[in-house]
Amino acid sequence: MTKTEMEQLRGLRALIEQAVDQGTSAVERVHRATAARPFAVLEAIPPVAFPARGVRVVHDAILDTVYGSIRQVNRVVGGSLALALDAMEGAAKSSDAPALHEGHVGEWASRPDDRGPERP
Repeated sequence: MTKTEMEQLRGLRALIEQAVDQGTSAVERVHRATAARPFAVLEAIPPVAFPARGVRVVHDAILDTVYGSIRQVNRVVGGSLALALDAMEGAAKSSDAPALHEGHVGEWASRPDDRGPERP
């Protein structure tokens, strides 16, 4: 893999991570604003105002937990991908050196019995 391809993968990873984060925040804002309307109506009605406030508190706590979890998973996945890309880059750099098996394939591949190299 070329250096340019690796840079493109790193950029793509960062772009996707940022898109998921910003998309999650946008959906969360819409969700919160949409849920606020019926809660506001219910909280304006005295007999149900108190329970409505309690339900809103629980709803908002769940909302915070869910969207916070999505963001956290996104960061973990992004970090894991960054580490995988680092490992790929390290492996690519070390593969520039000849592998241990190179040059030995021809010794046994041309044998008539095709059993491979002799084993001790």
